[in-house]
Amino acid sequence: MRLRITIAFVAVLAVALALAGTVGFFLVRHASAESARATVLRQTRVLADEAKQAASESQLPKELPLILRIAGINQPAVIISVTANGKLLGSPPPGIAASAINGKALASGKAISLVDNRIAFAAAPIVYTAGLSVTAIGLEAPVSFSDDSIWYFLLAGGISLLMCVVLTGIITRRISQHVVAASKAAGLIASGDLSARVAISGLAYPELVQLGSSLNEMAESLERSQRLERQFLLSVSHDLRTPLTSIRGYAEAISEGIPTDLPHAASVLVSESHRLERLIADLLDLARIDAHRFSLELSEIDAAATTRRATDALRYAFVDAAISLEVELPDAPLIVVGDADRLSQVVANLLENALKFATSAVSVKVIREEGMAVISVSDDGPGIAPSDMPHVFERLFSTRPETARAAGTGLGLAIVAELIGAMSGSVDVKSPLTQTGGTLMSVRVPLSHSSDSEGP
Repeated sequence: MRLRITIAFVAVLAVALALAGTVGFFLVRHASAESARATVLRQTRVLADEAKQAASESQLPKELPLILRIAGINQPAVIISVTANGKLLGSPPPGIAASAINGKALASGKAISLVDNRIAFAAAPIVYTAGLSVTAIGLEAPVSFSDDSIWYFLLAGGISLLMCVVLTGIITRRISQHVVAASKAAGLIASGDLSARVAISGLAYPELVQLGSSLNEMAESLERSQRLERQFLLSVSHDLRTPLTSIRGYAEAISEGIPTDLPHAASVLVSESHRLERLIADLLDLARIDAHRFSLELSEIDAAATTRRATDALRYAFVDAAISLEVELPDAPLIVVGDADRLSQVVANLLENALKFATSAVSVKVIREEGMAVISVSDDGPGIAPSDMPHVFERLFSTRPETARAAGTGLGLAIVAELIGAMSGSVDVKSPLTQTGGTLMSVRVPLSHSSDSEGP
């Protein structure tokens, strides 16, 4: 992996350096030529001004050395002539092609400048023979930049490329070692080793740190899910074993003709059968929710009346457990859009959970609050540990393996969260309520428009 990344980086850098060197070479050569051309043009104009004042056309060749000294120019000058229509008379300056000289511009009284064969040349008209010819004075200067300089550009590019190879090796090593570590951890997780983690280094790039953190979070989530699944299976196995043991014991006693209280035995068999039926129903509800196959029959229902029916159905269970049940309902109906049976199931699950942990009392209250119908169930039990609070409504989660008494199936709160969410509501839990404990669980269901417009 490191080799592939290094080769890719070096190839890109080599191409970039070659392009930069080539473009730079031509740009510098062009800049050198332009600088030489501008210099000789400036000097030629100065020389032409001096020549116009110092000599006539016939005296110009003799006076030229003096004119150069006066102008402060230390290089030789050339004199050329063009006809009135711009044709060059005589030979062009050394190293300059005749076709490169713009004779028409000189004939019209304009100075010219050019670069030809790495020689900068400029000329300016000084003497006019009316209708016949124009005499001009010119200067030449070599362009200092040589094509051999390309080797210096190549050398500089090679040194830069070598440094880039070293830096690329360092960078790719930093990248590859974290990617390889993440890949190994992902492979271990995929093979079932959920304890695998990626070592996070503060010197790594932020993206690689994020990758490692995400893999670690995924592994922790999978590990926790696996732990909860095992805990759930143990809990369900216990919930199944207890009623089955009671049913088998009484059934064997009856089949063997052992004297027993038949009405009491029948009552136990019916009670334990209902318990098994409820557990299976809860498991099926969770399965339907997971498969998105459960349905709601939404209509306008009275949340207070639904709560009253659910509490009445479980009142005898509280009497048998010697736990007081207090119910506080509003005088006016609280109309919500929901499923009456599902909302009754939500209240029953909250009551069974409270009954499981309550010490002496459970309180149920239904109120209107900010456009919502709020159904709250509180108990005076030991409360919930702070570390367990975020997970109370998660499926497969149990706050305590041992409970004060058997009630419900242990799946109720997960079903509550799913059903209330499907009715566009929310769930909440507060614990402890006092120094000794206590828990308050609340569900909020939006009021219908007709009920909300009636006010409190």
